[in-house]
Amino acid sequence: MKKIMKHIAGLSFICLLLPVSRPAQAEVTLNFQYILSNFSGPVSSQWARVATDLDRGEIYTYDPHENEVRIFNDQGMEIFSFGEDGQVNGASDIAVAEDGSIYVLTTLFTGRPITRLNYRGEPVADIELGNLPETVRDFSPTQLEYANGALYLLDPDGLQILVVDQNGLYQKGFNLREQFEALAAEQDPEKKKGQVIDISGFSVDNTGTIYLTAPMLFSAFRLNTDGTLEIFGRAGSGPGKFGVVAGIAADMDGNIYVSDRLRSVVMVFDKSFNFLNEFGYRGYEDRNLTVPNDIAIDNNGKIYVAQGAGRGVSCYRITSE
Repeated sequence: MKKIMKHIAGLSFICLLLPVSRPAQAEVTLNFQYILSNFSGPVSSQWARVATDLDRGEIYTYDPHENEVRIFNDQGMEIFSFGEDGQVNGASDIAVAEDGSIYVLTTLFTGRPITRLNYRGEPVADIELGNLPETVRDFSPTQLEYANGALYLLDPDGLQILVVDQNGLYQKGFNLREQFEALAAEQDPEKKKGQVIDISGFSVDNTGTIYLTAPMLFSAFRLNTDGTLEIFGRAGSGPGKFGVVAGIAADMDGNIYVSDRLRSVVMVFDKSFNFLNEFGYRGYEDRNLTVPNDIAIDNNGKIYVAQGAGRGVSCYRITSE
């Protein structure tokens, strides 16, 4: 899985501090709806990967510990599952296209890191990455997103993103190492912490804008389509502060949702990075969260949050006033 990346589009880097005062913003609230379930009750999973079929309103989860993909309807009930025949063995992530195709990213890299399955989970094609610049190498993706006919692959340790079409042909790429290392040096100029910088959260909205989190930097990022990289977030234990950030996603209004494993919350920021609200918290009620990780948002105003400790995937309704 190694022959891929070092080219990359030039990036400009903008650091934005959260303002102390600001005009009134819309209030965003989130109300617990349900935990994804089957006829036996809530489906247990451990930090599942979550993807949404925006056209059909269906939710897909992949639990790497079980090597199984489950599909749920828009009411949160399981309607289909596959994986018992080994279709997703060695997979690290999944993504879903408008036509119902399921893309599976495997960690067993053989030059064809992506497999396309039909909606029944049957293999259709292995996808080989092609038309790569000579400078693209040493790329080891573990996360996958789909948006507007393109596949976005993330190498979280290499701090690199590759964008390919649905046939695997190279479109563009981003190397974030220089920007991330500059931020780390700014935070720790004497290099006392010995930081290992990596990316945790990764998502792409319907405009092709990319969202990322870096837990060791206590930061979240928006990578715009023009290559501008914006940063927000501050370390801390209070509302709106970052402990160990994980998943990230944006809704259709541009509001950004960031999960925090340490604080067991999902925080909400507006598109200008102003903190609006947070929800979840540790506890034993259904509305609470336990070590939240991956998150996904559908087109019907719902956010899905994958948890640890076998808590499964919780759904909340987003309301903006």
